[in-house]
Amino acid sequence: MTPETRMLRILDVSPKVVLPPESGSRVRIFNLLLHLSERCDVRLFSQARRRSGSTQVSGVLTLSDTFAEIRYCNPLASFVSDLAELRLIQSPALRGAGLRLTRPSSLDRLLEWADVVLVEFPWQLPYCRKRAPGKPIVLASHNVEASKFASYAEAIGGSGETHRWARQIERIEGRAVAGADLILAVSSEDRSEFIARYGAHPDDVAVIPNGADTSHYVPANPQLRQRAKVKLGLPDRPTVIYVGGDSAPNWAGLEWVRRLSELTDRFTFLVVGEMSKGQTGGATFVAPGVVNDLAPYFAASDIAICPIEFGGGTKIKLLESLAAGLPTVAFEESTRGLDLVPGRHLLVVEKDEREIMIALDRLVDDPQLAQSLAAAGRQHVASRFDWRQIAATLHVALRRLVGRSDADDAAQDVLSIAGPGSLGQLAQGPQG
Repeated sequence: MTPETRMLRILDVSPKVVLPPESGSRVRIFNLLLHLSERCDVRLFSQARRRSGSTQVSGVLTLSDTFAEIRYCNPLASFVSDLAELRLIQSPALRGAGLRLTRPSSLDRLLEWADVVLVEFPWQLPYCRKRAPGKPIVLASHNVEASKFASYAEAIGGSGETHRWARQIERIEGRAVAGADLILAVSSEDRSEFIARYGAHPDDVAVIPNGADTSHYVPANPQLRQRAKVKLGLPDRPTVIYVGGDSAPNWAGLEWVRRLSELTDRFTFLVVGEMSKGQTGGATFVAPGVVNDLAPYFAASDIAICPIEFGGGTKIKLLESLAAGLPTVAFEESTRGLDLVPGRHLLVVEKDEREIMIALDRLVDDPQLAQSLAAAGRQHVASRFDWRQIAATLHVALRRLVGRSDADDAAQDVLSIAGPGSLGQLAQGPQG
């Protein structure tokens, strides 16, 4: 079989372990690669950590014949990654230093094996470009990092605050954009910023949006919702869910939810995700922490809330709650890049506790409005932001990048139906 007719070989390089996909960036990486692996041979090279209590270990986690995560865990690389996360340092640029210091031979073999390389975030792209100078390399962005970290600084320090590593972040991101053969942006707004800020050629920036698993997150009928509440031990009153990871914008959103929970006993505020670990509150505030599956928590909820005013990219958890058929209340900033229409797909409110409470009360008091928003929001996500559809668009972009023709696409479909090949020596695990 010639390289032109066999399955496309895709290598994804991530600075962090992806499985299980608990946070927004991991959810994006996992879902895109999972669906790409239905037609392509996919390897995910990730950097595991050796923090105390961590379950991350080196080796290979095989999901199927065509999809495996290859975890690289080196003491020096892990130390550098941990250093980057320290509160006194917080330098995202250090996340790419581990590869430069350790030069893993397992990554070199994968770079040689691949037809195309996706690099998650800009930090590791210059290294991958240097190690594989003739290979098509894609910057798989999750945000415009320079803008995201500027917003993070304001979330922590207030309006006008700047990030201590702002110049370094912009410099590395600029190098990554210049070194990439294709840049993936999560929205048209991010695409425009890559072009304006870094001078990327418009033909080299493709919009590959965030999405939701619309077959997994589905609306719950009243009977199922009641059973879900009982199973989770939630009170018999309207439940408002807020989901978020461990980041400054989500912590700021948590404070909005905490204040709301202190203003009323009409609702239960259910806070789920990394930022809810160890959180406590009154009778109207429930924080189970990180969960393996959000579906039961969406099923037990009546309303979703997304009070996010900082950060970059687009909000995956907002898409997931809409896919689950939940009428949603959000700040305008939360809806950026998703083409959501206020009053049709969700309620958009001012950043004011009273305004938020009015919107929540309105959804409970007007079931017809709640049902209309839920149906329209679900339809919007299912038609435009389903992961399988998004991955199909990415598949076409990658095949064009490596020069596969339409005739080759037909051959690719035949190969996919016939069944994928074996992992070969790569399935034995990294040795470097």
